[in-house]
Amino acid sequence: MDKLSEIKADIKRGRLRLESINYLVTELESQRGINKEIKQKSRYKNYMEMAKENLTLEEALKRTRSQRDYYKNQLNKLGV
Repeated sequence: MDKLSEIKADIKRGRLRLESINYLVTELESQRGINKEIKQKSRYKNYMEMAKENLTLEEALKRTRSQRDYYKNQLNKLGV
């Protein structure tokens, strides 16, 4: 029987040992730490995805402006 099953059985019997409470608190703290790490990683990932998308859009905008300037210069050369 694993530790969690033992604790559940103790609760059903109406008693909870101090070492069980300590185990639960320790597990809770470790799970909170793991959750915090996961949230930070997902935030960073979302931020990086947004940054990559913005960079792609900026590069496309730069190319478009360059093409616009090129054709504008071509029209000016033709005297239109």
